[in-house]
Amino acid sequence: MGLCQRWRRLRLSGLQTCRLHTAAVPAPPQWLAERLGLFEELWTAQVKKLASVAQKEHRTIKISLPGGQRVDAVAWSTTPYQLAQQISSTLADTAVAAQVNGELYDLERPLETDSDLRFLTFSSAEGKAVFWHSSTHVLGAAAEQLLGAVLCRGPSTECGFYHDFFLGKERTVRGSELPALERICQELAAAAQPFRRLEASQDQLRQLFKDNPFKLRLIEEKVTGPTAIVYGCGMLVDLCRGPHLRHTGQIGGLKLLTAEYTRRGFSEPPDSDRLSSSLSDHAPSHPADTLALKPMNCPAHCLMFAHRPRSWRELPLRLADFGALHRAEASGSLGGLTRLRCFQQDDAHIFCAPDQLETEIQGCLDFLRSVYTVLGFSFRLALSTRPSSFLGEPCLWDQAEQVLQRALEEFGEPWELNPGDGAFYGPKASVSLLQIDVHLRDALGRPHQCGTIQLDFQLPLRFDLQYKGQAGAPERPVVIHRAVLGSVERMLGVLAESCGGKWPLWLSPFQVVVIPVGTEQEEYAREAQRRLQAAGLVCDLDANSGLTLSRRVRRAQLAHYNFQFVVGQKEQSKRTVNIRTRDNCQLGERDLTEAVQRLLELQNTRVPNAEQVF
Repeated sequence: MGLCQRWRRLRLSGLQTCRLHTAAVPAPPQWLAERLGLFEELWTAQVKKLASVAQKEHRTIKISLPGGQRVDAVAWSTTPYQLAQQISSTLADTAVAAQVNGELYDLERPLETDSDLRFLTFSSAEGKAVFWHSSTHVLGAAAEQLLGAVLCRGPSTECGFYHDFFLGKERTVRGSELPALERICQELAAAAQPFRRLEASQDQLRQLFKDNPFKLRLIEEKVTGPTAIVYGCGMLVDLCRGPHLRHTGQIGGLKLLTAEYTRRGFSEPPDSDRLSSSLSDHAPSHPADTLALKPMNCPAHCLMFAHRPRSWRELPLRLADFGALHRAEASGSLGGLTRLRCFQQDDAHIFCAPDQLETEIQGCLDFLRSVYTVLGFSFRLALSTRPSSFLGEPCLWDQAEQVLQRALEEFGEPWELNPGDGAFYGPKASVSLLQIDVHLRDALGRPHQCGTIQLDFQLPLRFDLQYKGQAGAPERPVVIHRAVLGSVERMLGVLAESCGGKWPLWLSPFQVVVIPVGTEQEEYAREAQRRLQAAGLVCDLDANSGLTLSRRVRRAQLAHYNFQFVVGQKEQSKRTVNIRTRDNCQLGERDLTEAVQRLLELQNTRVPNAEQVF
């Protein structure tokens, strides 16, 4: 079973206060509690041993930091995290692990000898691997507590992670268990549980994992030395070389749209090969790399709904799809990014019961507003009702129109009525959709239809979609077709024109450029660049000594860098930067650490005018 997402970042005090075991979640297996008890005994013994070593070998060691700086530390006591805090609070917050003399280290693992120290953030491949693998442990902990799972492999991948676990013969994760599994994951992440590194002997390893045949076999085959590394996190204890994040609270959401989809309960369908296999008891007869042009996602999502029996408990079922779509557009209608023959659409379908319609429509409208507000767009809504030629029973159309009108009225934004302008699915004479259209205007005042919400009673009928209702009888779902951005390419084009190329800081590919006044300040400028990059900001350096300072500042403004950090002799001596904006507004001299922290705040809050409010 695999999950590939970043859990929402919350802050609670600890496992005892995070209330993982609600009434809906059964108590964890007894073996889990016994294993945790043994781990705590071993952990206490290790803490005492390290304290004794630190006292006996108390000595000063030299640490080389990025930028050539050397600092003193105390052997067996000072940690990379403490040194990161000395450099800047921003680095301490964004670092995920350390590299000590080329070896990957936990941030809380004490340094032992003179070391060359580098910090890893999520921007590096190694940092991503640490982040995703730490997330794997959160999923493993939830699977053990909720399902009594026997954990197997749980590696990171290039874009996420997955975890294999065994539940017993013929046993799989049921759909009804997923909400509780996700809730435990989120609560464990919220509890900020530390990842604790324990060095255990082979006998201790066998005791810890006596109930896990997979781990016992791994110990016999892979552990060749007298000891191996075990990590504890909450109630989880796992055999792992590490390193990991300092605590689970560092696992947080980073992307706007995908995070919103996850938060609102949408699932992304698997790839087409896996789908083909799941729809048939036999292997597909066509090659695995066979491709097909797809004009829309609706039929595929209907097949996904219908490929196994469904219960009312699974509704609403929300499926989101970002796959490529192909349309045979006339050549005369093509234009830039606004109309293409191949494009991506943030397409989603919600399968729900009739009495869930109004709540789901309101959720769709709220989704639209939350994303458009961040992008800086105002929008107009229009409700298209049924024309004289339509499919289905008039009573269903009346019901659908009433649902949409009530949802729009409660939404509170202005909207207009387009009588008889309902959409079609299939032949144009066969109108089967009521819809709410979302219109934006670009910088030239041209209108664009982007997002849409469509209510469909006919598609479930045509695909014979059913679910077992609460009374046990088969019932027909209703489908909501929904897109927030619509065509991603079109939205990008509208956004680019509305910004005039001056992207807001949080979305900008050119956030900061550091400009040294002379060659004497170049090393300090590089240090400032590294500090910004370590914080996860996009930063370049313009140290071209063949150009005057004013020429380089002007070049940065023309390239639309949101900010320019100019450093001269005074800034170097005071460890400050002189800040200008792309509109040639001089913000003056600021402390480098404070400037980096302020940029992070502006980026994380996604303000549209960071240059004005800096």
